[in-house]
Amino acid sequence: MKRGYMVFGLIILAEFVYSFFLIVGLHISSLSIVIKNNIAIYIILTVIWLMSLGLIVRILLKPEYAYNKSHWILILLLNPFIGIILYYIFARDYQIKRLSKFRPLIASKAFLGLEEATLPDYDKSAFGDIFRFIHTSTGRAVYQNDTHMEILNNGDEFFPRLINELQKAKDYIFMEFYIIKTDIIGTEVLNILKEKAEQGLNVYLIYDHMGSNKHLNYKYMKALHNSGVHIGVFDPQSLSIFNSNLNFRNHRKAIVIDGKIGFVGGMNLGDEYNHKDPKFGFWRDTHVILKGNGVSSIQNVFVKDWYYITNDVIDKPMDKTDEHFPGMISVIESGPDFENGLIRDVYYKMMHTAKKSIKIVTPYMIIESELMLAIQIAVKTGVEIELLVPGKHDYKTVGYATESYYEQLLKLGVRIYEYTDHFVHSKILIIDDALASVGSVNFDPRSFHLNFEVTTIFENKSIDKLLQSFQDDLTHSTEIKLEHWKKRGIIARIIQGLFNLFSPIF
Repeated sequence: MKRGYMVFGLIILAEFVYSFFLIVGLHISSLSIVIKNNIAIYIILTVIWLMSLGLIVRILLKPEYAYNKSHWILILLLNPFIGIILYYIFARDYQIKRLSKFRPLIASKAFLGLEEATLPDYDKSAFGDIFRFIHTSTGRAVYQNDTHMEILNNGDEFFPRLINELQKAKDYIFMEFYIIKTDIIGTEVLNILKEKAEQGLNVYLIYDHMGSNKHLNYKYMKALHNSGVHIGVFDPQSLSIFNSNLNFRNHRKAIVIDGKIGFVGGMNLGDEYNHKDPKFGFWRDTHVILKGNGVSSIQNVFVKDWYYITNDVIDKPMDKTDEHFPGMISVIESGPDFENGLIRDVYYKMMHTAKKSIKIVTPYMIIESELMLAIQIAVKTGVEIELLVPGKHDYKTVGYATESYYEQLLKLGVRIYEYTDHFVHSKILIIDDALASVGSVNFDPRSFHLNFEVTTIFENKSIDKLLQSFQDDLTHSTEIKLEHWKKRGIIARIIQGLFNLFSPIF
């Protein structure tokens, strides 16, 4: 028996060696078409393969699951040229050591000191264990009965409310978006910032370079800066192997006005979020507005991000206004720096706590093995899971990747709905119709591990509107049935399978 295993192992090794030299031979043949000097070809191949093998060793030494390693090793072995480029763009580690040196206040988590020193009574909440876990694992404050909250559906409710609150600002405005556009609604909002800065208010604006760069009129942005608006650009990007943060984006949408009003959610600053995009038309999205002590946590997120960009700390007193509103709420963030996986961990804790139902709304869905296991366990314990995703996708590749998980989820018993002929951009998780999250977080590895994100976790009466909105959305959706889905064509299956294979790097 042992000899048989040894022979089998040698056969596998021989096949691997054969495949390796076959690939090398193909590379030599390809290079010889454009390079006639054989010595130069062998030098180039040697350097490329040494770099590829070095990356493979580095990947193998990482303390991660094989699931997170295998696809990169496969790409690097099959095509080291493409593999090296993709790895440096999509998989390089965030430079925490560099951050520790140049942004020590983030490394020491000093900004947690800006959180309210609250003393919630966890035993008075049905989800007290969740909020206790949030505080102990993230260090964020948990607010009880002192933070008013309201759900804002779509640009119809968000933009008028935002504009109204901005016009009433007396002292300062903090605003950050992943995407800012100098289009109709973008210019209208930015003009208010300009006016407020000219009136002497302290106005700070952050946008992500990757998300916003191509959408901005820089002549207008220069005028905005000259008016007194402080503008911070999160990680200006260049396509270079020397740019270690190319794949890390500030996906947050957070606004604070005078320390009294705060906004968090899924909407960016652009016309499509106000139903003005000719391609998408109606755009389904969700935001929340906070008043009271919980706004301090949103301000904490912004002040930290501003320090990350500029190395300057904004010194504005936290407002301590107590807005009586029964229930618990916490604002939590995550990112690839020192907050990696925090929101993901809270989500898993919430899902494992579910007794009756889990409702998920997400525009992008790439399911990691841990999340699939959480779903599987929840279904087996009698929890009904409903998933709402777009019927029309903004990125076809992610749409195919999302669809590639349908059959597995349907077989488990998950009910899947597609928002008919429209795009849904809301990021919502609801547990037992009584605990919810609304923020910037998609259900995919990018949001859980690579992006800088922020969300609200809450149990209060604002969930009533969230639930009603979810039910309304279902009336505009088409349920995907397993028997029908299994009849899709072979071409669709192949395309979805292909994008499923590479979905971990999306």
